[in-house]
Amino acid sequence: FIELITTNQLVLVQPSMWDDPYENFFLKTEVVSDDGEFGSLESLCNSWYGQCWTENEDTDAMWRIYSPEKRGVRVKTTIRKLFLTLYDTSDTNCSLKYFIGKVNYKDKEEIIEFMNSTTFSEFILGGQNTQFAEVLCTKRTAFSHENEIRLIVDDIGHKHGRGGLYKINITPEELFEEICLDPRLSSSDFLNLRAEIQGMGVTTNIIQSDLYKLDLPRLKM
Repeated sequence: FIELITTNQLVLVQPSMWDDPYENFFLKTEVVSDDGEFGSLESLCNSWYGQCWTENEDTDAMWRIYSPEKRGVRVKTTIRKLFLTLYDTSDTNCSLKYFIGKVNYKDKEEIIEFMNSTTFSEFILGGQNTQFAEVLCTKRTAFSHENEIRLIVDDIGHKHGRGGLYKINITPEELFEEICLDPRLSSSDFLNLRAEIQGMGVTTNIIQSDLYKLDLPRLKM
């Protein structure tokens, strides 16, 4: 997060950098022609980049999984603000490149059935590249706790991405409506981290999650 504030950039990555081997499963597979020849979709696969967000506001799983060092930062925005940050209206291919979508969770058997009933030539017919974005918004049900939203771009012609990264310029104060710090921080660590962020010129409201704070009324006799 400190790097994000320093550079004023969001960084999307190629799905191959994510842990789940099923990410971008459609373009990872080989294509088999009618005469038995195998072909690779690697070039198409490597043109896609994504960034993962969640609709979960405050869950134990998200803090523990994504912030094992107990110094996590959660930022709040809107889908509209997030998408407009990525969407470049001056790009003649903008309708083919920029997407945002809610992840659809499927069983492994459903994914296998989709692969068995789909041909690549049929899949690419029609549409505005949305079919590839939709596949990128498909995950197995084991990950449904993430309740995920994905920001996605197809770097057509491989013009913008470098080293598996696709960077976009942002204005943090305009994009983020709230900054929430890890509930496991001590009071002093929270104040120190908040001061560090504010010292970088951030004016967005900074709070600490109260997920682990016991705050109940007294019982009556």
